[in-house]
Amino acid sequence: MRLANGTRVVEAGETVVVPAGTVHRFEPVDAEGWAFMSEFVLRDGETRPTDQLVARAIERLAGRQTLRSDAEELASECGVSAGHLARTFRAVTGTGLHNFHVLMVLQKAKALLRGGAPLAAAALDSGFYDQAHLSREFVRTYGFTPGAFQSAWLG
Repeated sequence: MRLANGTRVVEAGETVVVPAGTVHRFEPVDAEGWAFMSEFVLRDGETRPTDQLVARAIERLAGRQTLRSDAEELASECGVSAGHLARTFRAVTGTGLHNFHVLMVLQKAKALLRGGAPLAAAALDSGFYDQAHLSREFVRTYGFTPGAFQSAWLG
């Protein structure tokens, strides 16, 4: 392992802790090849700025009355560029802004359906454009219709 102040030979199976911000690089020392695994760990109670950004974005998505995700507007509300927000959001959550927003709205619709709300009301109250929009997203995500979900839930 090469560090700014020199090199260190790391043996197979050895764990090396490299403090955050320390510039380093791994280099092979023989013809046998080599491999390593990195694990990034936060100190207790420490949060990453990316986690805080994603939390702000989720909070703002949750407060929206419609399914309009609008990455530019959301990024502006969070004080970053749309590209930075999109990349960070995907890296932290594993999905894009709009897909995450759809899942949030679907959860709200499911709660309304479990409470016995009519399909059209559940669609509009959760942020979908209409009942057909809710049905398309529901089937795409879960593989069955919101009516089938509600019938199974209410029995």
